[in-house]
Amino acid sequence: MLTPEQLKIIPEGMVGLYQDLEEFVIKDFARRVAKAGKITATAEWQAIRAEEIGMAMFELEKEIKRITKLSQDEIDALMHDVAELSLQNDNPIYEQMGKKAPNIEKSVTLQSYTAAAAEQTKGELFNMSQSLGFARMVGGKIEYLPMFEFYNKALDLAQFQVSSGVLDYNTATRNAVKQIAQSGLRWVDYESGWHNRVDVAARRAVMTGVNQMSSKMNDQVAKDLDADYVEVTAHAGARPDHAEWQGKVFKIHGSAKGYPNLAATTGLGTVTGLCGANCRHNYYAFFPGVSVPTYSEKELKKIDPEPFEYEGNTYNHYEATQKQRQIETAMRQSKNELIGYDAMGDKDAFTTASIKLQRQKQFYKEFSKVAGLPLQNERHQVLKFDKSISQKGVWAGKKAHK
Repeated sequence: MLTPEQLKIIPEGMVGLYQDLEEFVIKDFARRVAKAGKITATAEWQAIRAEEIGMAMFELEKEIKRITKLSQDEIDALMHDVAELSLQNDNPIYEQMGKKAPNIEKSVTLQSYTAAAAEQTKGELFNMSQSLGFARMVGGKIEYLPMFEFYNKALDLAQFQVSSGVLDYNTATRNAVKQIAQSGLRWVDYESGWHNRVDVAARRAVMTGVNQMSSKMNDQVAKDLDADYVEVTAHAGARPDHAEWQGKVFKIHGSAKGYPNLAATTGLGTVTGLCGANCRHNYYAFFPGVSVPTYSEKELKKIDPEPFEYEGNTYNHYEATQKQRQIETAMRQSKNELIGYDAMGDKDAFTTASIKLQRQKQFYKEFSKVAGLPLQNERHQVLKFDKSISQKGVWAGKKAHK
């Protein structure tokens, strides 16, 4: 069994790797768009265009391979560590029933669970690395392009806008950086149309693998202890459809008075149900008449703070967490802009973006305080957001207000 708090932090290391990749791509793009914008002769641009795009492809593919290898190497260790953590959490239940928890090093069954979860997650992350792209607005609609096609079109557009006099150099290059920063590096499944920011997709891939492995381990624990009942964990800010069943006790096979069926009620095994994509709920063996429920009905009803008002809007706890995520995304976009402007050497745009980021940070702190939410700094930080860039951003903001 894994706690909601543990499930929250498990994917963060992997997420950081893909934020690292996103920063690398933005820096590379910004440097190349700055170069393209300075070439005012179309013939000259056409002469070096192929070489410039070729160099970009070489550098980006090399970095993608590096990140992919790192992620593949880490997944095996991550799944093993998570499995051991789950068993440690279950150990008191084994002791309560006079039994000893299994040793993962000696259990072929448990090893098969970790191996299957690792292979599935590695496969998803590899597929993600082969389908990276960006979003852009075209005619009022969002268009998703593969990474190198986006590079081609964005560099050509910036060069054309400057050389033709449609836009000046600063406006054209800033627009290009703002577009890539607002999009963020994305995983795009062109067959299904599903897409998401690459760090969000990485978190989802890890959580899916961890949850599926954890579910199998929980079932094995119940089998070891001859338990036909389980208690589901609970946490504040749960999705409305998950809040209906969190913290309650269920029957694994069939149902009984006061104990609904686990799978039928919680959607266990489905993408949107218990242990599904991005779900932080888990479950563990429970023995009616012996085990004591963690939460009473009254406590479950009070698990979320009361709704509150902020700037004319009313938020319940779940809505507040979603608002916090929105602010964090906007802050990450601003930080990506700073990375791009810094790579281009555009001091004026850097100062403007710095001021915007400082205002966003202040709003984030104020809203989180009123909502009673902890600051989720890892959610909006860019892993290798250079200290020098951060310091320059703070200094630029202060200088602009003098």
